[in-house]
Amino acid sequence: MKKKLVICVALIAVMVMICFAACGLISTGSDSLANNGGSSGGSSSGTTSSATQTVTYDNMTKEELEAALTKYQNIAETLNNRLEKLEQIVADTVSLENTNIGSYAYELSDCLLNITCVESQYNLGCQGTGFIISDDGYVITNNHVIYYEATVYDTTNIQRGFFGYSYGTKVVSGVYSSITATFDSDSKYYANGTAYTLEFVYREENCDLALCKIKEAVPVGENWSSIPFFEGTVRRGDELLVLGNADGFGLSATAGLVSATNKSLSNYENLTFIQTDAAINGGNSGGPAINRYGALIGVVNSKFVSSSIENMGFAIELTHVKSFISRAMTNKSISVNYHTKVASALETEEAA
Repeated sequence: MKKKLVICVALIAVMVMICFAACGLISTGSDSLANNGGSSGGSSSGTTSSATQTVTYDNMTKEELEAALTKYQNIAETLNNRLEKLEQIVADTVSLENTNIGSYAYELSDCLLNITCVESQYNLGCQGTGFIISDDGYVITNNHVIYYEATVYDTTNIQRGFFGYSYGTKVVSGVYSSITATFDSDSKYYANGTAYTLEFVYREENCDLALCKIKEAVPVGENWSSIPFFEGTVRRGDELLVLGNADGFGLSATAGLVSATNKSLSNYENLTFIQTDAAINGGNSGGPAINRYGALIGVVNSKFVSSSIENMGFAIELTHVKSFISRAMTNKSISVNYHTKVASALETEEAA
């Protein structure tokens, strides 16, 4: 309420200043016209006294009158443009004031995926989150969601011990042979829990990102829904929403703030992260971090777990996600066309 009152006062103040400026411009213009076009003879219409100055246009040429009209039309248009811009800024402010960032948990349900990965040969599995970034169904998630590395029994290596024979062990790794995804029940793509197949496209371990693509055709409409990428500045204190398949229970939302930006983690030397106090749980990996504009600002990666630490989660900053997509397009000769959402004029004013 306080913010709205300040906005209204600012609006009134700006309008008053514009009016004073307009009066000054018109007064200056009138004096100039009187000096240039007024009578220089003995006519009473062109005379001046020490107390009063009478302005006349009687002796102005047609060209001078047209020039004067054009000048004041330009002044009027300038004032009108300023008022329209101010009205838009106020409208944006009111809109953002009324925006509940949590509403994007529902609005973006058509873009979010519960990912399940299985490797039957070694009885391995994983659950995580992904999200659609393009109309043709490209999906972003974490590399550690779709790629496994584990120690398993080696059935080809039987060892004899003191208590008899036993299997040896070996380390295995690779992309899961089965990567499927389901939509939340709120999504128009839910289709009674239909599992969609994700085709692995490209991954990079050092930035913990992976690119997949939905193999099935769009069941509703012509295009898949996608989350737009934010074009603007992310600042400490901004609202943030984490969406994901927390602990494998299905899609859920947690909210918090951008605690810090440009943070470094020892596990990923070439990356920077957004730190947030929004709750992050197992299964949230690969999910989107969303700002109050409903746009992507990061990809959830990890959190610190310790008896002395609370609410320290991390999301890969968007600049690294964009670079990763560029490398994927180059290395795989593909085209990934994601959408963007540009910061409004209001954010620019707030930053200033």
